[in-house]
Amino acid sequence: MKKVKKKDVSVLNQPPIDTTPKKPKTPKKWLDWIEWVLALAVTVFLLFCLYRLSMFELQIVLSIAGVLLAFVLILLILLIKRKSGGWKAALYRIVLLLYIVAAGFGAYTLNNTYVTLNDITSARQSVIQIDLLTKADSSLDSVEDFAKKKIGYSNHADSFASSAAMADINTQTATVEYVDMNDYQQLYEKLQAGEIDGLLIPHNRISLLREEYKSIEKDTKTIETFKAEREITPVTSNIDISKEPFVVYVAGIDEGDDPSIDARSDVNILVMVDPQNNQMTTVSIPRDSYVPNPALENGSDKLTHLGNDGALNSMEGIEEAFGIDIDYYAKVNFQSLIHIVDALGGVDVDVKIDFNEQDENRSFKKSDKIYLKKGMQTLNGKEALAYARHRKTEGYGTTGRENAQQQIIQAIMKKLTTAEGISHINDLMNVASKYVATNMPLSAIQSFVSKQLRDVKPWSVDSITLKGGTDATLTTVSMPSLPLSCYLLSPGDIVKVYNAYQRMYDSSPMKNFAFNLSTNPQCTIKYPKDQSVSEFMITSAAADRLNPYSVYYGIDRVDSSNAGASEQRAQTNNIEIVVPQAPVYDYVPSQPDYVPDTGGENAGSSEPVTPPATDPGTGDGDGTTTTPPATDPGTGDGGGTTTPPATDPGTGDSGGSTTPSEPVTPPADTGTAE
Repeated sequence: MKKVKKKDVSVLNQPPIDTTPKKPKTPKKWLDWIEWVLALAVTVFLLFCLYRLSMFELQIVLSIAGVLLAFVLILLILLIKRKSGGWKAALYRIVLLLYIVAAGFGAYTLNNTYVTLNDITSARQSVIQIDLLTKADSSLDSVEDFAKKKIGYSNHADSFASSAAMADINTQTATVEYVDMNDYQQLYEKLQAGEIDGLLIPHNRISLLREEYKSIEKDTKTIETFKAEREITPVTSNIDISKEPFVVYVAGIDEGDDPSIDARSDVNILVMVDPQNNQMTTVSIPRDSYVPNPALENGSDKLTHLGNDGALNSMEGIEEAFGIDIDYYAKVNFQSLIHIVDALGGVDVDVKIDFNEQDENRSFKKSDKIYLKKGMQTLNGKEALAYARHRKTEGYGTTGRENAQQQIIQAIMKKLTTAEGISHINDLMNVASKYVATNMPLSAIQSFVSKQLRDVKPWSVDSITLKGGTDATLTTVSMPSLPLSCYLLSPGDIVKVYNAYQRMYDSSPMKNFAFNLSTNPQCTIKYPKDQSVSEFMITSAAADRLNPYSVYYGIDRVDSSNAGASEQRAQTNNIEIVVPQAPVYDYVPSQPDYVPDTGGENAGSSEPVTPPATDPGTGDGDGTTTTPPATDPGTGDGGGTTTPPATDPGTGDSGGSTTPSEPVTPPADTGTAE
């Protein structure tokens, strides 16, 4: 008998192998419960964000909450009743996952929108950067090295910033001698001449000096930069912008990335909003406009310089100039335009000219320049900024640039209404939180948007460009020793802006509007509030009274203390002085009557004359006179033309000629013209 080995016994004792195919394992049902709990949490957070945003009526929020919670409840019931496996379970998981993604994106967008709006409306101070400069080859390398040295500053121009910087310096070193002057040009020249050892100057003023001293960055070095924070008074206006008209001043600053920094405003746009009639009017104000600077005792200055003392200062200066009230401001950094346009995937703009422009870093290198051709095209961020900045092309100028800026704003607004634009809303919000600041309260924005969502109507948008004034080379209160290129607004442009402002508040019926086309085509409607332009505002009407080397505080208050230095700098730097010309705004009929030739002294004359029937005219400086009434013989001036009555041959003066309005038979004893 064969002996059985132990290992063979163990094999014989093993159970038979089960060859039945096994069913695949199904996911545990507890994973579905986790997914459902996540869906419930996302839903609750979405509803919280929707409520916190406060842009939808409570009834709408409750309705949305009811629908979403009902949907989540249905998913719960299906989860309880269904089995753990099968195609129904797979479909359930897919539906639940899609809902979580959609609700999560909605919650993220709503939360991002709220956080962004809260960030840009919560600015409570503006920041001023003050540099301590010394000569590039100076041995001074730290604040401590200025002990027993001289530091220049301007209490007149920047008392707040200078005081903050000096207080910081005094904590680091002692026995510093401070030299106060009201003119940064003179201070800078004293620094270069070695009469002072350092210069305290706000960083935004250096760009003004750069207009005269091109190599200032190479000729100086910055020892330290100090910061001063100017508190911004919160807006206390009680207007309801969802129902009442309001005005927003939009300032485009061209320095740094932080919109809280005070800097020159190279873009100045008024946005007048009438929420009752869904009407919006934008007004582009030239950056070189000669307006009062409230920060410097309302001395006349370039509008762009007012931004160095904050957006509120610019607002007050514009209010002085136009006699209107501005409710809010919005500061937008130029760098933001690049990111906003890129975040939207570009914008479609009809570029009006072929041109090339510096890039965002003001680089003059050929490889860095932006080149654009005329025509409709999609612009990226850098190209849009170049188009918004450009003004050097002859015949294009400041007016062309302002029109371009309005084109880009309208293109951005149009893109935001497209599906592509909406899909980039979170990218846009991230940009806005970094580069935009406003003093408009969050509650006001919420109220305005809420009203628009309740009553969806199309908006009409029109624009006004101010181009009736004249260019001039004038000295400004912020740079009292250097004539600069300025722009004198015309009285007509100021009235145009005021009329656009008052129209938002006017509810007069159409029957009250009247025009007299035979004299002056001006609307005769009387607004409830008369325009009140500041005594410090100077327009092109006073152009011939201005001296390019004096500083003006209104036309009748002149400071000529720096006139000599200003004229000397103009000669040294070969500055072309553009003498302002006072434009003539008199109405001239476009289609005058034809007067037949009667021969004699006036043979060959066919001058068209349109005599108003009831009002004698007077000659103005350009040699044009308006015909006197038919009942009184007119008298011509040295360069004009008169038309005597039909019953009298009239008398011409030494410089004029007479033309009877109808053929006249002279009396027997004819006279001789004097």
